[in-house]
Amino acid sequence: MGLYRYVGLGVLLNKGMDAVEQAMTESGELLVSTAQGNAPVGETGNLRAGIHLASVERSGLKVTGTVATGGETDYAGYVEGGTSKMDAQPYMAPALLEVAPVAVEALARAARGEFIVTAGNDVIA
Repeated sequence: MGLYRYVGLGVLLNKGMDAVEQAMTESGELLVSTAQGNAPVGETGNLRAGIHLASVERSGLKVTGTVATGGETDYAGYVEGGTSKMDAQPYMAPALLEVAPVAVEALARAARGEFIVTAGNDVIA
């Protein structure tokens, strides 16, 4: 049987936040690939190619992921929502609805992580 010792709440919180950040990154990457698969392909393919995981940022106990369109796709919002002259061709909202349950499960797995404190200085997640 191992010897257990308390290493501090900060260590456990950092390990937990690492797991949440990883879950957010994986969910963001899945959202990107799903949105790219949903995006209509025009003559250039710029809309599909421009969808990317722009950032995953951690600040204290908050992790924020941003999926964006980039490059020469200033028209992405018009494609998603439509205009008075063009019907909407949603690609991002359906992707988000499809990926949301997977993202919630990934975050739940991170929250359920078990932390085993050993006799050494390591915390094993």
